[in-house]
Amino acid sequence: LVQQYLWRRTEEKSGVKYESFRDKKTTDAEGRSRTAYPPKYLEALEKVAADAFLAMRGRKAQDFVEYFSGTICSVPQFLPEADYLMVSDALLTDPDTVKTLAMLAVSANSKA
Repeated sequence: LVQQYLWRRTEEKSGVKYESFRDKKTTDAEGRSRTAYPPKYLEALEKVAADAFLAMRGRKAQDFVEYFSGTICSVPQFLPEADYLMVSDALLTDPDTVKTLAMLAVSANSKA
């Protein structure tokens, strides 16, 4: 959920669609082939991720649930019904764990 949110908001903020560069490759120092992300896209990704991380960090319980539902879930999410039910149950019964995991997900996806 978090990754989809970051990707979609980054595309909106940067004006660069992933499809426009996904097949462009570069080689890193270890000789591995990597996607060549445009600088504008990377800057937008870092900004979107930082904003999301700070917004989550400053919220407690119900405020976090409302933020998560209204922000992270504001982009189309393609999950099976059982997964939606699991997420909603976790938000209602253990929002602090969801918050911790969501913050970890933001951090893990903040760099390309």
